[in-house]
Amino acid sequence: MPDHRAKNNRRNAAGGLHSIATLQTLANGAKPCERQHMATRFARLENERTRLERELMIWEERSRATATKLVKVGAGIAALRPALLEAPGRHGGCVVERRPLAAPPAERD
Repeated sequence: MPDHRAKNNRRNAAGGLHSIATLQTLANGAKPCERQHMATRFARLENERTRLERELMIWEERSRATATKLVKVGAGIAALRPALLEAPGRHGGCVVERRPLAAPPAERD
């Protein structure tokens, strides 16, 4: 009994009519998206818009918080700058006393 799979493989290997597009498949491929596809795309775009609006609000909120912190840091720098640039000892600065290092222990024989 002949093997039918071998025959089908030979037919498919030669190309046949399976890979040729018909007028029906060309017409179906040229159609605009179906309503369900458009609705899905619309929903995806709506979700993306909502996500981007939320991200923008978060970014603006963080931007305001960063600006407030920057003002505080600027005020701190302005308050400390004169104290650092003036002569030492006028603002009760620390006086560092340097002591000589201890002598190393004597070597034993």
